[in-house]
Amino acid sequence: MEKWPEKWEELHQEGHNAQLMGDFSQAKFCYERALAQKPDFAFAQLALAQLRMMETCFHEGRDLYEARFAAREGKDGFDWRQLPTPRWRGESLGGKHLYLWVEQGFGDVIMYATFLPHLLAQEPKRITLGMFPKMMSLFARSFPNIAVESLEDVVTNSLSPLILDTFPKLAALVEQTGLQIDIEPMRREYELALARGVFDYAAPMGDLLVYGLPSFVPAKHQGHCLSADPQRVDATRDALQHLGQGRRIGISWYTSNSQSGSVRNIPLEQWLPVLATPGCHFISLQHHVEPQVIERFCAENGCTIITDPAFDSIADTEGLAALTACMDEVITIDNSNAHLAGALGVPTTLLLPKGCDFRWPLLEGDHDTLWYRSVKVERQEQSMEWRPVMERVAAAINYRSGME
Repeated sequence: MEKWPEKWEELHQEGHNAQLMGDFSQAKFCYERALAQKPDFAFAQLALAQLRMMETCFHEGRDLYEARFAAREGKDGFDWRQLPTPRWRGESLGGKHLYLWVEQGFGDVIMYATFLPHLLAQEPKRITLGMFPKMMSLFARSFPNIAVESLEDVVTNSLSPLILDTFPKLAALVEQTGLQIDIEPMRREYELALARGVFDYAAPMGDLLVYGLPSFVPAKHQGHCLSADPQRVDATRDALQHLGQGRRIGISWYTSNSQSGSVRNIPLEQWLPVLATPGCHFISLQHHVEPQVIERFCAENGCTIITDPAFDSIADTEGLAALTACMDEVITIDNSNAHLAGALGVPTTLLLPKGCDFRWPLLEGDHDTLWYRSVKVERQEQSMEWRPVMERVAAAINYRSGME
């Protein structure tokens, strides 16, 4: 009889390993056993929450998903629990002011943003969104009815009620007594607070998933939620004109995620059947891979992947969005490119391992994902076996190319 580890950390790791291999029942067993030993073990709580949501048991995963904060303790840069504003718990937002702030990574932010049109339809007084600086312009353009501010201002935002109350008193005191103190910095914050108004509720963006599903499924209600900069799109399209005729296909094959990259990544050698498709131009959307590595691979294997050594896809979010928007289609593993392409409405093939992430449950019906109508999924049937997947993708591209 197989001996099971008795330490909750080891049980959690056993569960994680089982999940990566696509053995979800074994993963659930391990997580539940870990929690039986230590009920407040945040990592097992979060893992079980995500597993239940992947099984579309959203209500069961809702409470446990709160463990994501304890699991990331000290990694978010500020303690949201110190905010003086009541936490939003899914209440109606009609006539209310909600402050949201981003959490987790680039792809997660885009995924959570698919719920923003649902919030706006409730006719709130205002929604203020604390955003990563490099994504601010993309979100400000895509959601003109949302006030997009830098996440770096979250502490100042949380102090708005205090500033609104204290500054007029301080200004009056200075005028009456002639105190020689510089109140101009606080005056600027006061004016910003006046324009912003007092928040009725505050919430991290992940709560949009928690309280949105299952009643609101983004892919059923909208084709896309993000819009690339039209001028950047035009300039990028002009820059790609030299390629001539043929489908422009953006590809991405690598994630630096240390927890699951080993099962999500697809080595470029496995892409050769796809790259051999005639009449197509394959354009790298990849980050964390040096162009020289891609060029060397292509030279050794007689294929072409178009790269721009001067382009920094990590720093230039608007540039990446424009490039993605110029693609006829995107083929990508589970990384942020899948979320960006889907949110832009670009036809996308998402390549998933058997042990996929909770964000991509197996669905019935017209949509392959909860979030993006334009994303179609190709899943592994056997763990770590990508060849059949890539052969299916190559055949589909050949078919689409022949139709043009």
